[in-house]
Amino acid sequence: MIRIKGLTVNYGKNVVLNKLNIEFPLNNIYGIVGLNGSGKTTFFNTISTLLKSTTGEILFNDREIRLEDTGYLETGNFFYSRITGNEYLNIFRQTNENFKLDSLQQFTKLPLDDLIETYSTGMKKKLALLAILKQDKPLYLLDEPFNGIDMETNKIIELIVQALNEKGRTVFISSHILDPLIRICDKIYFLEEGNFTKTYSKDDYHKMEDELFEDLKVKAKSIIADSV
Repeated sequence: MIRIKGLTVNYGKNVVLNKLNIEFPLNNIYGIVGLNGSGKTTFFNTISTLLKSTTGEILFNDREIRLEDTGYLETGNFFYSRITGNEYLNIFRQTNENFKLDSLQQFTKLPLDDLIETYSTGMKKKLALLAILKQDKPLYLLDEPFNGIDMETNKIIELIVQALNEKGRTVFISSHILDPLIRICDKIYFLEEGNFTKTYSKDDYHKMEDELFEDLKVKAKSIIADSV
């Protein structure tokens, strides 16, 4: 169980996460959605322990969460441009006994002998994902993994996430794109003004988009219809 108690994160006077209290049972896939600036990346940075909260705590199996508990795919990973994909992966220590690079390379179609500076956005996403898969973690955080990628890469990421979950891993995914989350998540949470204001289970997914964009649709009828 992941228990979050009274979690607050401030940037100066700006409250990004505001007294979050929530529990996440393990071995599930969770989607985190919200508008730009809603705190999704801050939430992930805090769970990963890269960012210290202002107040509150995050417990993983009744103890304080640690850096080694999480594999984190950040929105923009840093890459040395003048090294190959293989050289990048060699930076990371392998703790996952099941990690088979040859098989995953064939599946992802990554040219690991090529320089990273020749990689597309989608190829870099797959490379960064392989790096965290080398490490056997109970919890994975994927921040906007579907941004700027093609349909095939999208499906590859979905299949990898599902495989992790089948092996008992817990996965959090943030995204502005609802479709892949609807396909693979057990629950989806809407982060707004520093708190989770809406929660959707699979039975509720059909009404999620209408609820999230209800106000926008009302404005569209009164403004856009007379302006275009």
